[in-house]
Amino acid sequence: MRGVLYYFSGTGNTKWVADKFKSNFSNYNIDLKLINIEDKEQVKNECFKKNDFIIVGSPVYAEFPPKIVCNFLEKIKCENRRIKAIVYSTQAAKSSPAAHFMAQCLKKKGFKIVIQSNIRMPNNYYFSIGKKPTKDNIELLLANSENKIKLIVKKFIDDSVIVESNSELRLHFSKFFCKIFIKKLPKLSKNLTSTDECGKCGICLMNCPQNNITFENGHAIFHSKCMLCMRCIHICPINAIRYKNKKIDQTQNKIINSLNLNK
Repeated sequence: MRGVLYYFSGTGNTKWVADKFKSNFSNYNIDLKLINIEDKEQVKNECFKKNDFIIVGSPVYAEFPPKIVCNFLEKIKCENRRIKAIVYSTQAAKSSPAAHFMAQCLKKKGFKIVIQSNIRMPNNYYFSIGKKPTKDNIELLLANSENKIKLIVKKFIDDSVIVESNSELRLHFSKFFCKIFIKKLPKLSKNLTSTDECGKCGICLMNCPQNNITFENGHAIFHSKCMLCMRCIHICPINAIRYKNKKIDQTQNKIINSLNLNK
């Protein structure tokens, strides 16, 4: 048996989970290929005929998957057979309707949803919403998430079904809230700036999923295509990127390394 896992990960949470899925499936001698949705060529070349199941993982932005994931779900095809599917979301909250939305999208394409799960991970946007995660809090969240992933894989192997956060009412309101959030993104992106400390290393520019960053007048400039994934803030080697002119503690240091970014 073999499967493929498609993911988008801004600061590493969703990719960290993807890596854990891969290692747990390998314990059952099942090969799981990981594909970053940002890599359009790799997505295009992957063939479902080779796979017995798929997994789609996404972070949660304003209760919903980001647009890059939604676009992927619109284009994905199911080669006319009921391939089993796992969907998971990663978020700081206990639950989210994002996985439910992804499941609905895949069902319409003919996939058979067997696992729909919310996996709690550290808050990378704490400086705007929620609490700043402590080191102990992060370690606890990762340990709990790893145990949950292990259980999910076992349930999948045992042909069990897991469906979490299946509220149609919450999904309805989340769609409305997300539309408002998307409209506000160009304005919210103006909160990102870089200081004179910027060394023009290009790491943020090379790794921005929206190609939203340029260098002008000696430092990084952020334009209006930002999705607020927060990758630039957490990968800057000298922490020279500000949000609302405030220096942000890079709490994702350990997790973001899972992305294997261009440096």
